[in-house]
Amino acid sequence: MLSEAVKGLNRLRNSAILSLAASLFSLPLTAFSPFRGLGTATEDVVALFAVLIWVLVFGLLLLALMLAAWVLKVLGWWSMCKSGMRRFYCVTRYAVLLGPIIGVSLLLVGGVALVFEALSRGVLANDELGEMQEGTVLLYVLPGLLVMTIASVIEGVSALDVGLLTGVKSLTLGAVTYLIASLLQPLQLPTAALGSKELASGVASGLNWASSAASLLASLLFAVGFHRAKGRVIQSEAQREAVGAA
Repeated sequence: MLSEAVKGLNRLRNSAILSLAASLFSLPLTAFSPFRGLGTATEDVVALFAVLIWVLVFGLLLLALMLAAWVLKVLGWWSMCKSGMRRFYCVTRYAVLLGPIIGVSLLLVGGVALVFEALSRGVLANDELGEMQEGTVLLYVLPGLLVMTIASVIEGVSALDVGLLTGVKSLTLGAVTYLIASLLQPLQLPTAALGSKELASGVASGLNWASSAASLLASLLFAVGFHRAKGRVIQSEAQREAVGAA
């Protein structure tokens, strides 16, 4: 019978594989950019329908992959908590479970509040939403981003701890890369809201590229690292059983 630690590491490995698949699967959306031709597509019903189908199919598949990866991640850290290896893993399971839920909820509430403020100021009518966003969007969006960032940092620290405990370098490196990606994500919006529009746009684009690349690399290293960590734990448990039997 598999121990809770082995179950947890197996689920975390599968979660990383799905996250990697989601990252790779999203590349066609970026490469082909169906939205580039949306302006001309609106004049052609068939072309518009094709664009909408493209976005719908890829969007649903990405959503399914991301949800499956998140569920496996929650279950994985739940098992790691039950394994008794570290009490901190019990904190991690709640961070992984509640962080995205609370963060996305705050982002939705912030977005609705931003629209209402724009309507109350008449910004939408004057077509000056972009100018208003530079000064006020951080107030509405940062809380949600910070919650998700904190949850990601907690998860990254736990993964780093697992890598150090099991002596798996790929998992340790993946955790460090994941922490870097987690810290880069909330920096994109403040950068875009400060300074000149041209410079801020360039810096934000660079941060977005760096964060995406780091996330992709972290998922790959996590998939390899958690697999190797599972093997180390199985080997360690087998040795303990052999010593106990002797």
